[in-house]
Amino acid sequence: MSEFDLERELGLEFTRPAKPELGEEELGRIAISSELSLSLTEAKIEMYVPESRRDRVAVGEYVVIPCDYAGGKIFARIKKLSYRKRDALDDMSEVHLLVGAERVGEEEYIELAELEPLSMIVQGKALEVRHIPKPNTIVRRVASEDEVKVGLDLPEDGLFLGYVAVNGEPIRLSSGLPIPYYLRNDPERTGDPLIFTHTLIAGMSGRGKTHVAKNFLRQLVGSRYRMERRGGEEREVNLIILDPHNEYWQMMEDNPVLETIPAKELDILRGQGVKFGGVKGVRVFAAKEEGRRYQGAPKYLEFTVPFALVRQFPYLIAGGEVNEEQFGALVLLVRDFFASGGERYQEFKEFVEGAEERYKAGLIHSETLKALKRRVLRPYFERIFDQGANPLDQLYEEIFAEGAVSVFPTEHLSPEAERVVVLAIMSMVADAKTEAVEAEWGKRIARFPVVLVVDEAHNYLTNATTQQDRIIVEKFVAAAKQGRKNRLGLVLITQNPQDVNEAVLSQVSTRLLLGMEEGQAERAGAPKEYQKALPYFERGRMVVHSPENSHPLELRGLEFCLVRH
Repeated sequence: MSEFDLERELGLEFTRPAKPELGEEELGRIAISSELSLSLTEAKIEMYVPESRRDRVAVGEYVVIPCDYAGGKIFARIKKLSYRKRDALDDMSEVHLLVGAERVGEEEYIELAELEPLSMIVQGKALEVRHIPKPNTIVRRVASEDEVKVGLDLPEDGLFLGYVAVNGEPIRLSSGLPIPYYLRNDPERTGDPLIFTHTLIAGMSGRGKTHVAKNFLRQLVGSRYRMERRGGEEREVNLIILDPHNEYWQMMEDNPVLETIPAKELDILRGQGVKFGGVKGVRVFAAKEEGRRYQGAPKYLEFTVPFALVRQFPYLIAGGEVNEEQFGALVLLVRDFFASGGERYQEFKEFVEGAEERYKAGLIHSETLKALKRRVLRPYFERIFDQGANPLDQLYEEIFAEGAVSVFPTEHLSPEAERVVVLAIMSMVADAKTEAVEAEWGKRIARFPVVLVVDEAHNYLTNATTQQDRIIVEKFVAAAKQGRKNRLGLVLITQNPQDVNEAVLSQVSTRLLLGMEEGQAERAGAPKEYQKALPYFERGRMVVHSPENSHPLELRGLEFCLVRH
């Protein structure tokens, strides 16, 4: 004796013999297994999937539910798929065990899809879902690009990031073309361009971070933005790229692969506003360290970090071991050194070596002074400061220029020298964008919109453990907060998002997340519905989470790089 027949409860008991035909894109009907409900905080909307459509539905797909009485249609996503018993036969009962497995097929069950409403499309606009669909309403796949763009609130244009995808495959509708996804970039239509609310590109090694980053940065080249604090003048963006793996200089060259791409496909990219090809404005600046030589770009300009920058940034010689008390003493030493007329590291070395006599009155405790000596007189400082090449602070006109892409490769440097170089460049940009720097380089940086790209960002904007770390993090949190106003954008690239300081991450509004472990995904700010899936994302497949731009969704990046890679 059966308790009830679920299919009868759904009002579908006569569909089995009749099996009415569904249209090509129709997947099923709205059903009621327990309830059909919609509230301000949650929804329970289910679709009955007939046997003829069971192999054609997958979690994550986008569907449309007509809601004619409300004058629109609900745009939704398949959130969950489940089988339910067709009758009261208990799968665990002795009776069921006696039935041969070959005699209990899929037809003994019904399939239901739980739908997550994302928006209500009314007269071409996306609104909040306030109306509930009627039972038995036919549910279909999205049928047009407009439905996807309106339903997901996608920008019409901007900086190209990839194609809207489901389960790793770009959505292709009746036209056969994929749907491009853009980051809003037009200040006249969207307010502040989102590049100045900062971007994170994160993923495990081998998942395509650099490929994605190069394609994204290629779109930025040539963008012009209004400088709000300089009378509204419009200036072209200047890209500053910190390149630890000697890869980004290749942006100056065409990718040979582009020659193999069919002309029709390239025309489609052009029609979608995608920029490709080598960038003439790329300039490479390689730091000089004694005993080491840069080998990478065919053309580059060598520079040195002048010790004079320590006047502005004392922490450049603090190292990773100086505590708060020692740092206070170091600031005093640096101040007094420059006040005495000193400029170079060798002079500072002599100044520190004679400091015990100078500070015997107790301004600096003798033990503190001894600890500082051990830290600021290390050999690697002699190999990186004042190396006879172009001083970094004198190259500001070449580095900071409209339309320029200034690349700083650091792979050839020792770890200690690399840190000094990277922190010097980062600090110059941050200070010039957050305070009135009197030096000419500071005035120059303030004139242009600047996007600072920090690869391996977890090495520099890390969870603060030393005084140097804390100062850098505080500096960049302040710079990030003023990014919109001062036209400073940060692009942070990392394979260890869990090691990037949380205060810095909290200022990032756009996150491009490639394959990564579940714990990393949570730390990187991935939406909950994607956290378990991200470990399985293959190369080039990503999630974009940008609340000011669109609903969270999946993207598929281009298979090829738009510049040499």
